[in-house]
Amino acid sequence: MSARSGWRSGQLTTVLRAVRGRVVPPALGAGGASLVDATTVAAAGARAALPDGALDGLDARRRAQVLAPLDVPAGRTVRWGTAAARQVDGTTCGAAVLGLLAAAGDPRLALWLVSGRLPEGGRPPELAGLDLPEPADPHHPDAPTWFRTPDGRVVHASATGEQAAAARWGLLQAALHRRSTARALAGVLPWPRSLGTPPWGAARLARFPGVRYRSVLVDDTRTAEVDDLLARVDAALDRGVPVPLYSGGDLSGGLGAAVPRHVVLAVGRAGDDYRVYEPGAGAVLPLPRAALRAPSGPVPALGHWTHLAWALLPTRPL
Repeated sequence: MSARSGWRSGQLTTVLRAVRGRVVPPALGAGGASLVDATTVAAAGARAALPDGALDGLDARRRAQVLAPLDVPAGRTVRWGTAAARQVDGTTCGAAVLGLLAAAGDPRLALWLVSGRLPEGGRPPELAGLDLPEPADPHHPDAPTWFRTPDGRVVHASATGEQAAAARWGLLQAALHRRSTARALAGVLPWPRSLGTPPWGAARLARFPGVRYRSVLVDDTRTAEVDDLLARVDAALDRGVPVPLYSGGDLSGGLGAAVPRHVVLAVGRAGDDYRVYEPGAGAVLPLPRAALRAPSGPVPALGHWTHLAWALLPTRPL
């Protein structure tokens, strides 16, 4: 039986698409205006620039992690210092993607993840309200003797740089997971955290200079609509704007597999194919375009799921 035939290929997004109708914007060449303006993106990115001297003391590798965290070749691990940028548990793939997306557009957040430093000019919104030691670097001579982790444990000042960076990355994921699931049901009730991050909750928090994100469901049994969606993804990536993608399975893996299950981040293109940050591996992996247009089995870059199920498309700013 093919991946698309019979009840065993059923997906929740196929049902939702039948009920809601088409939500994927038309292809750019079919009368649709670009959702992303390169000038606006560049101007917004400039506003998040680091003050002079913020990178002092960092080696070349760590400077690159701050200024271009997504500039990672396919097959290589994304890192904050020496700590791998992996999701901390089975529910935080969406939070990890939101964290990396924000850090890619805001070097202040990336600097904190790499070094623990917070430059002058206010905290990035992802860190608002968090109980951070001041200064945040546990190796600073004036730092407190603790660094709190997402589950309340503490890392003492004797922690290695890798342990401290991993703790900061985990703290950020916990905060984003909590916020993306709050009031995610009808705008009032919390979404169960055990189910991960809902696309509409992720779209509400997704942050990158000059754009906002719109949650769009995808029924990949409609290849023409997938092509229109990928045209939008291509346009965003060509302007340097990453795109979060949700993946899932179908009824061949049981009812629980037929819903969106995992989140990855498209960070670049290589010909007709993509470079994708997969938070389970903490690495940038190659994703063939053909795997999105005609799914035929598990794909490592989709977290070993088979289908494209949802996307967060960048839109024009307010």
